[in-house]
Amino acid sequence: MRKLVACVALASLTSCGHSEEQRVVRSFAEMEQVARTAGPEDGPTNRPQAIGETAFQAIYREGDRVYFKVGENGPGVDPYGYVWSPEHAPVDNSNPSVASSFEHIQGPWYRWSDSY
Repeated sequence: MRKLVACVALASLTSCGHSEEQRVVRSFAEMEQVARTAGPEDGPTNRPQAIGETAFQAIYREGDRVYFKVGENGPGVDPYGYVWSPEHAPVDNSNPSVASSFEHIQGPWYRWSDSY
């Protein structure tokens, strides 16, 4: 019985699919198409939207960056996701009451999170 439980646990771990980041990386081409067409006048898309292999809660442009919000670390606070920033590495310079962090993934893509 223990072997059966161990085998089921191992199978579950190896068959659960890919991590979120792996799905996002495979979706970069589709995400870039969305980012290139997102204009500042479009405003945030605050509805769930699937792009490639990933679902996003919101997509919006701020200056030359396009944010792809995956979720929040609490109800209504501390959003996180991915940022397309083709011109330069993003820096936290927008709002003094929000601490934004950016971690480079590849090319113009960064993992992003805000902390209030």
